Amino acid sequence: MRAPWCVALALALTACATDSSAPPTAGPSTADALLARLPASAGGFQRGGTTPLTEPSPGTEVAYATANRAIAGYVQVLRRSDPFTAEAELRRFVTEASTGSSRRMRERAQPSVGAFSCAELDGTYGRQAVESLACAGAFGGQLVRLRLTMVRRGERMAEARAFAEQVSAALR
Repeated sequence: MRAPWCVALALALTACATDSSAPPTAGPSTADALLARLPASAGGFQRGGTTPLTEPSPGTEVAYATANRAIAGYVQVLRRSDPFTAEAELRRFVTEASTGSSRRMRERAQPSVGAFSCAELDGTYGRQAVESLACAGAFGGQLVRLRLTMVRRGERMAEARAFAEQVSAALR
């Protein structure tokens, strides 16, 4: 007869000792869930390998490219615990994408694509004329960045925007 009473007391004491302000620890992280939702293929792009990141924040980068690699880039899911806005992150991302020893890029448009804030960039890598789509958005409280780069030719930017739209839809 004493055993059930002891078990009940132990359960009651455990419940009292639980810190209700602590976040729940169930299941995979939101960042892992977002990575799992990234499509294997979307709009003619195929998913490639993944790379762990430490900068600009801890996270994971997933490579994407068209079959002929005419357009290539990545999607990054960054684990952010500090507050951020997609617009501020996009500005930082555009600055990062626009500068470098052999690249010169300038912003030509700022379309919204799905839940992403984006910037279309135009310029050169060395002597090669290129264009790029850089996007940032908040999904599940995590920062997701997307960047695609291509040789400036034809209507490839429309393909890049379509891919960004499909990634946005998959992450919502």
